[in-house]
Amino acid sequence: MRIPATEIWVPDVTLYDNADSNDYVAHSRSSNAIVSHKGNIDLWSKPTLVKSTCKIDVKYFPFDMQECSMKFGSWTYTSFQMNLTKHAPNPELSELVPNEQWDLEYAVTRRHSVKYECCPERYLDVTFYFGLKRKPLYYIYNLLMPCMLLSSLSLLGFFMPYDVGVVKVSLSITLILSLTVFLLLVAEMMPRTSEEVPLIGQYYAATMFMISISTAMNVFVLNINEKGGLVHAREVPRWLRVIALEYLAVVFWVTPCPCVRMKKKSRTQHEHHELRYKPVNNQNTHIVTFDTTSPRNGGVTSNHVVGNRGSRYMNGPNPPDFDSIVREQNGSESETISERRLARMDKVVSEILKHLKALDRKKEKATQLKKDWALVAKVLDRLLLMIFFVSTVVTTICLLSQRAVDKTPPPEDE
Repeated sequence: MRIPATEIWVPDVTLYDNADSNDYVAHSRSSNAIVSHKGNIDLWSKPTLVKSTCKIDVKYFPFDMQECSMKFGSWTYTSFQMNLTKHAPNPELSELVPNEQWDLEYAVTRRHSVKYECCPERYLDVTFYFGLKRKPLYYIYNLLMPCMLLSSLSLLGFFMPYDVGVVKVSLSITLILSLTVFLLLVAEMMPRTSEEVPLIGQYYAATMFMISISTAMNVFVLNINEKGGLVHAREVPRWLRVIALEYLAVVFWVTPCPCVRMKKKSRTQHEHHELRYKPVNNQNTHIVTFDTTSPRNGGVTSNHVVGNRGSRYMNGPNPPDFDSIVREQNGSESETISERRLARMDKVVSEILKHLKALDRKKEKATQLKKDWALVAKVLDRLLLMIFFVSTVVTTICLLSQRAVDKTPPPEDE
């Protein structure tokens, strides 16, 4: 016999952690009750959507596993007044519809007898436990992979030439802004809780921190590279030269530029390739010698006689006449004037050559300093690149390898 459930007594079994405004007891009374001739009553509720609260632990998101429960029990009847038992050891899952976000790991039913502080009697309840494991593929594809790609793009900043230093810094800032946008998307997906920072949030924060450090590294290397171009550039300190150019350059396969490798060779050639201007004085002759010696041409020497103090008439066979003596005296005076002018020219040309040599040495030294600092910057850039790469890989592995501990069903009935 089937009669309306409102015509008979129905226990006030309710959902303790109900999250819906609709009353579960009122819904259960909306169906008919089946009464047998033996006095047994079967009350089957209609299929309904039940909403229950569940505390979410977002620490390992998106690789998390949650355990939710639904507690059913009488609100006013004690264990002496009503005995509440479970119909089956575990819930029936034959009609379960698979979910696109969660996998059901387990579903069990447990009967509890609880004594509350308000009352001396014990109360019975039947609780359903569900173990839910999140499917992470959606979050890996849409959140983690873009973050990994942006992190790998930051490595390109170390391979950019120093002439585009502004572009290197702009790249890092753009990557940080992109990660900020993705972090806002993650914040929209997560519950607003301050108990735990989700794993994906930690990964985004670590990636942004690493990219910020790489930006500081690029600025530091750019400053090192520009040290050689300063007006009052200093030489590379000896300790830095030994560490960077003798040890780290070998480790990171950084070879010095040709001008650095040929430094000693160029100095040797400079010693053998000079323009020398020297007057050679004898008792009778003044000789000005321009001597250019080079390993390539074998050397060229040019001697010029500019004066002679002896007279061709001094010991000649024929005695000179008056006109010859006058001409000879005029020639001697001209040679004396020429010798004085030549002496002044000797001094001027020597000063010019000294100045040119000083400028050449200064220019060569400035070029060499610029090349040395550029080589030091390149070595430091490779060192910081390796540090950044290792730090990024270790951080990614340490964070993304974490998984939530698989939860086990609660113990049997108490």
